[in-house]
Amino acid sequence: MAGASVFDPTMGSGNLLAALIDHGIKQGYAIGHLPTDRLYGNELNREYYKKALSFFSEKYGLDMSGRYTNADILDLPPRRFGVIFGNPPWQNFTDLPARYKEKVKAAFIAYGLTGDRRSLLLGGSRIDLAALVIQRAIKDFLSEGGDAYFFMPLSLLLNDGASRYFRNYRSGGVRFAPVKVYDLEGLEVFPGISTRAGLVHFKRDREPSFPIPYEQYQDGAWKSHHARPLLHPADPLSVLRSAEHDPLAGFRPVVVGKASVPRQGINTCGANDLFFFDRCEQVDEDTCIVNGGITLPSRYLYPLLTSGNFKEEQLTPRKWVLLPYTGRGRPLEPEQIKKETLLWNYLIAHEQRLKERRGSLIGARIRRGYWWALLGVGPYNFMPYKVVWEAYGKKRFRPRLVEGRWQVNQSLQAYIPLPTRGEAERVLEQLRQPAVENYLLSLKMEGTMNWAQPGRIRRLLRMNE
Repeated sequence: MAGASVFDPTMGSGNLLAALIDHGIKQGYAIGHLPTDRLYGNELNREYYKKALSFFSEKYGLDMSGRYTNADILDLPPRRFGVIFGNPPWQNFTDLPARYKEKVKAAFIAYGLTGDRRSLLLGGSRIDLAALVIQRAIKDFLSEGGDAYFFMPLSLLLNDGASRYFRNYRSGGVRFAPVKVYDLEGLEVFPGISTRAGLVHFKRDREPSFPIPYEQYQDGAWKSHHARPLLHPADPLSVLRSAEHDPLAGFRPVVVGKASVPRQGINTCGANDLFFFDRCEQVDEDTCIVNGGITLPSRYLYPLLTSGNFKEEQLTPRKWVLLPYTGRGRPLEPEQIKKETLLWNYLIAHEQRLKERRGSLIGARIRRGYWWALLGVGPYNFMPYKVVWEAYGKKRFRPRLVEGRWQVNQSLQAYIPLPTRGEAERVLEQLRQPAVENYLLSLKMEGTMNWAQPGRIRRLLRMNE
């Protein structure tokens, strides 16, 4: 009403812009008195674009054909608007259709949303398409000092991994800053969508300044909190009860050697049924029978941690994993594996299935001839001690010490490999500092797959040269 133009860069069928008109009508304005000539939108999908034109014509009697465009926002010529209000697509780069992925690779790299070209080409970047749309919209469509409001996946602000590149808050040479967050967790704003979402206000041409207001809907009302990165400016936001609250107060960094970087567990790349076993009976010193009928060399079978092991003092194996690897963490060479007749017979029976596993990282190993390889296996798997914790779906951080041949299961658990018992006990004690759990809780990821993944714990370590 004060004169700003509003642009929705990915408008779908125009619901957000329609909501502005509806809100104006509820305030007592007639449509003819509302500045509908300052509403603009763009949509890539031709059907949604036509639906928007039809909807605004039928409901409001408005011809929006001169203000709505049908194009990819990445191709649309730059133009300036006072306010951007949008809901960009929520989809990881790695999940985009192959043809569109090829198109946008250069844009992801140009906007600094991946570490390097190689990581993106290998599919190693899990950055969301929403990040690219937001940066493009702010850089090329928002007026200097303008305001942008986006419904967006909160992973861009709260998660580890590729999202850290978005949190440089720089689009080309343009700075922008998060100003306020409304966390929509627990609200049915997008029914049927499990992605954690929020409405986030950004300001163009402003340096980020923390803490920022962070609103959460709790017990039927909005509750005000504050949010800021605790350890590094590009870290995930921690949600704090007050501007002065410091979950890491009194924390002592955990010092470890370079070989003791936190790790995720073993990833079979979709072949759990070929590498994981529910039963293992020792036949003799060298041989085991797994799952009641498969005979394998016992030296390549290792107990695999399960959730039940974290509830007991004395570890009892419930699952086993087959690792056709040397004790130095390298896949067995073809000439080595063929000498292990039982092992080779088992693997060769499933050769085609193992070669058909999908994914750029496992694909690279298969192309080099190691079609029996897994991900998440290296020399660290065979260190004598591990400090292990459940990294998925928990609300408490409860690390424990594991000794010997025990292995860790993919994203369900994570661990720090350690060479001596003394060092393992020291690291365990330091990870049990209350500040560690307080820090994890401040990230608001309890109960999710991002609860205590290795990257979160890595920030609390200091690597000893």
